[in-house]
Amino acid sequence: MSAVFFVAITSATLSAQVPPRVTVAAGALEGTIDSASGVAVFWGIPYAAPPVGPLRWRPPQKAAHWKGIREAKRLSHNCMQVHVWDDIDPFPAGVSEDCLYLNVWTTKVGATAPRRPVMVWIHGGGFFAGFGGEERHNGARLAEKGAVVVTLNYRLGALGFFAHPGLAAESPHGASGNYGLLDQIAALQWVRRNISQFGGDPRRVTIFGESAGGTSVGVLLASPLAKGLFNRGILESGTGLGGLERRDSAEAAGVRLAGLLDVTGNGSEALARLRALSADTLLAAVRMSRDSLPGGRPPVPWETRPVIDGWVIPLPVDSALARRGAHPVSVIVGTNANEGDDGDQWVGAPSRAIARLVTAGGNHAYLYQFTRVGDDSVSQRMGAYHSAEITFVFGRFRPLQPIAGHTTYDSTLADAMSDYWVSFAASGDPNGPPNAGRLPRWPVYDAARDSYLELGPVILPKQGLRRAVYDSIDVVARREGAIRP
Repeated sequence: MSAVFFVAITSATLSAQVPPRVTVAAGALEGTIDSASGVAVFWGIPYAAPPVGPLRWRPPQKAAHWKGIREAKRLSHNCMQVHVWDDIDPFPAGVSEDCLYLNVWTTKVGATAPRRPVMVWIHGGGFFAGFGGEERHNGARLAEKGAVVVTLNYRLGALGFFAHPGLAAESPHGASGNYGLLDQIAALQWVRRNISQFGGDPRRVTIFGESAGGTSVGVLLASPLAKGLFNRGILESGTGLGGLERRDSAEAAGVRLAGLLDVTGNGSEALARLRALSADTLLAAVRMSRDSLPGGRPPVPWETRPVIDGWVIPLPVDSALARRGAHPVSVIVGTNANEGDDGDQWVGAPSRAIARLVTAGGNHAYLYQFTRVGDDSVSQRMGAYHSAEITFVFGRFRPLQPIAGHTTYDSTLADAMSDYWVSFAASGDPNGPPNAGRLPRWPVYDAARDSYLELGPVILPKQGLRRAVYDSIDVVARREGAIRP
């Protein structure tokens, strides 16, 4: 069957009786129709070759071509990890090193479909947990509102962020440690090549993410490898300001982790031994390094975080933004009211700093604070906790615990936030269509006023979010060499 035929049958109105089909660069795909929304979903699309064997700790390679029609009707494996947080779904397809897959939601498919904005979600989880196929990342509602939604997996933990001098020596760029970020970039390259077949506009790509996903967005703003792959960014409770590892310390920690595995040396033999180890063995070594001291602090130490490696991340994010070395895009950036004990220093002040750096560079920033506290007992205890906004962003309110009912503003706030996010993806302005004046106007960030939007039981434009606290944190950050405008 020809590619022309696939396009012909899928450009029409979607039907549950006719599974949606598209042809991407690697071959033909058959997805499914979400029964609740009627949105077409393509699960488990390979965007890169399995990073196994000799491809472990190497930049992702292109996915192999396939013949015939590949079913895209179920989730792929998640990347290697252990289940550490209750708010992350259990792993329906299990875990594997063979995990570089993405998922797409759309209302129309085919090259002739009208071009719609694309929203690419990067999941959180501390760079060692999470996956793109969680139910709270279900893109159906955003697709109904006019976006093409992509979620993805990327390598995590010791398989995604292991730096080692031997790996740097074999790299033509002299770099190691950012394989998970390279996966994200490969997924964005896949989007640029293929998203038009799903009705998406490759010239209007917004990357958005929470926690480690928000940090990823910040890092991608500063990475020359991501230039031209996206047009806007949304950073939820994560920025990339601080929290990155220096190359020397990352490689030294990698050597110590290899020592726990009885592998010494930096040559090809040592790398071959490391690549021959099972993924479970690597996970066990990382857990041992973390669990062997009170409080789980690693004696190695070995932390899962991106590395300022001179290639993927040439400069700290604030330096790249201040020196105009980052991509000139507008952003939404913000935090939740109850991020944790050190939430102001961790994400609050850095989020405002991102808004100021982007604005100083001549682009628009839209700052927010999410304050909605759920009716379930977890929310009542924790408040507007870290990650609580995710289901609202996706237009899909879901409490952590089942409750008999929820207040009126649950669905109202979820509807409003998803409208703001889709409007921003469509035009770079959260006040544009499909919002188009139906919601309170979100002010462009202004450092003189510290303008922001409170997203809670009532949506209100405000000024001066925790200004005195953030100012004092910025003073300390400047003393330590950070750039705070």
